Amino acid sequence: METPPRTNRTGLAAGIIGTLVVIAVLAIVFDLGPFADDELSAAEYLAQGDEICAQAHDEFLDIQVSTPRTASDAESQLEALIEVAEQERDQLSALTPPANIAEEVAEYVEGRESGIEVLEEGLAAARDDDPEAYEAAQAKLASQQAKRQREAQGLGFNKCSEPLVSEDELERQAQPPAGG
Repeated sequence: METPPRTNRTGLAAGIIGTLVVIAVLAIVFDLGPFADDELSAAEYLAQGDEICAQAHDEFLDIQVSTPRTASDAESQLEALIEVAEQERDQLSALTPPANIAEEVAEYVEGRESGIEVLEEGLAAARDDDPEAYEAAQAKLASQQAKRQREAQGLGFNKCSEPLVSEDELERQAQPPAGG
């Protein structure tokens, strides 16, 4: 007596499970369905951004507790400041702003990038032991600070781009070095 051919139910089940796993992985990778990130409201975005900025602000203060006395001191300090500024920028960039403020956020982050570039100019000057170029970079950074603060406040941030010094001191620091 002949037995009817058996179907491979195990293979079919494995194929179905494999397909479901691939679909789940794609949903996770592309933030689809139940794996999609909830869009932050503007208030949530700004609150999370301010937390990031407040932490960076505290780190900036800690790093600048003492004035550099040598080019090597300035170099070390600027390297630390750049690292904190880049982390702050990266963390802000990792947050997805709501569509209604996305363009302004992109402009603000671009301004933060400009500030990092000026810090890098100061670092290059410190490495070259060029006090005039170092002071010029410091003045340039200070002169940009007020604009960054206005942009941050215009977005609704309270802590982002908050100056580390008083307005008068910031204005004094923004003056180009004598003879430069």
